[in-house]
Amino acid sequence: MKKRKLLLGLLAGLLCVSCTACGSSLAENTETYFSTTSAILKTLFASGQTDKPAATPGADSDAVQLDAPTDFTVSEDGSYSFTGVDNAEYYLIYFCAPDATSDDDTFIYTSDPIEANDSNTYSGLFSDAFQYAFGDYLVKVYAFPDLTDNTHRMSTAATAEYVYTGDQSAPEINYYWNTFDGTMGVQVANLDAYLYEAYPDKVDVTFTNTADSSDTVTLTIDGVSADNFGTETDALTRGATYSVTAVATSTNSYVLNPTSDTTTVSDGLTLGDNHLFVDGYSYTDGFANNIFNWPIMAENFDLANGGEAGHVTSLRGATPFMTTPTAASAGSSYTYTLQAGSFAAGTLELYPDGTFLANETGGGPVNASHIGGTWTDNGDGTATLNYDHSTLVIE
Repeated sequence: MKKRKLLLGLLAGLLCVSCTACGSSLAENTETYFSTTSAILKTLFASGQTDKPAATPGADSDAVQLDAPTDFTVSEDGSYSFTGVDNAEYYLIYFCAPDATSDDDTFIYTSDPIEANDSNTYSGLFSDAFQYAFGDYLVKVYAFPDLTDNTHRMSTAATAEYVYTGDQSAPEINYYWNTFDGTMGVQVANLDAYLYEAYPDKVDVTFTNTADSSDTVTLTIDGVSADNFGTETDALTRGATYSVTAVATSTNSYVLNPTSDTTTVSDGLTLGDNHLFVDGYSYTDGFANNIFNWPIMAENFDLANGGEAGHVTSLRGATPFMTTPTAASAGSSYTYTLQAGSFAAGTLELYPDGTFLANETGGGPVNASHIGGTWTDNGDGTATLNYDHSTLVIE
C-alpha cells in the first residue's frame, strides 16, 4: 500500500505538469507523462526508496490493452459512475469537445488519478475532481495499469455526453478615480468566476449622480475576457457623488440568466482631490515585465514617523513602500529614506507647496525612476499622498 500511495502521489503531481493544458493530445500527454514519471522514478529507485520497474506501462509493444471501463453514466447534476476493469491501477476522466471522438484528439480538462478500489465501482462529482466552464462535453474515462506493469497498456475510452449550464455570477468591479486627469477606470474583478462559467458579452457599470439623476454615465466593457476586462471615462463630474451599479449580459446558450443580478458597487463615491481606488485594480507603469509599479496613493501617512507610503501588487507580489524619517533636505518640509521590497531604495521629499517627489535608484531588474504627486496634511499628524503617474520617469 505504501508503494501504491507513492506512485499515485507521483501520478497526481506529474499530471498537473503534463496533462492539464487546454488542447493537449491524450496520446502526447500520456506518452510525456510516462516518460517524465520514468525519469523521476529512476532517481527514487537509485536512492533505494522502492523497487525499480522493468519498464513504463505500455512500453512493450506486446502489452495487452486493458478493457475500457463499463457502465459509464453521467447525470445532469454532474455526477458520474462507472465500473472498473481487471489489472487497472487507476482511472482518469477527461473533458473533450463533443466531436473529439478519437483517443488521439485533444482534451480540455482532466481529473487527478482515481485509485482502484476493492469494490471496482466508482462514482463522484466532476466538480470535486476539477473545475470546468459551461459547455457541451464528450466525457471520457480511461483505465491505466500500474506503473510497474509492463504487460498491460491503457484502455480505450468509455464515453458519455455532459452538458453543463448555470447562472452567470454578478460582476464584481474594481475602480480607480484619478484625481489628476479626472478619469474613472473600471475593471471586472471576478474573472476567475467567469473563467469557469462563461465570459460575459459585456458588463455595464453605471454611475448616477446622487444629487442630479440626469448626470448618469454608463461604462461598457465589451467582449469581456482575460485580456479585455476594463475601460475608463473622463465624463464624470468632479466634486459630485455617484452611486455605482454593475450588471453582466451574456448570449451564451449555456448561461441560464442572460442578465445577471445587479451589483451595488457603491452607494456614494465622491470624486474629489484625492484618488479613489480598490486594491486589486490592475495597472502598469511600463517597467519591463511589469516587475515594478509605483503606488496609487497612501492614506494616513505618518508625517513624524514615516512607515508605509503606499503599496502595490506586481509580479513580485504585494510590496509596501516603507519610509524612515531623516533630516529634511534644503527646500523640503519632510525627507524620508524609501525602501520598496529588497530591490529598490531611494528617497521621498515632501515640499511646502503640497507636492512631493519620490525617487528610487533601482536594483536588480528594476530600473531607476522617479515620480511626483501631491500631499495633503490631514491635521492629525498624518497626510494623504496621491501619486501622479503621468510624471513618472524611468531611467
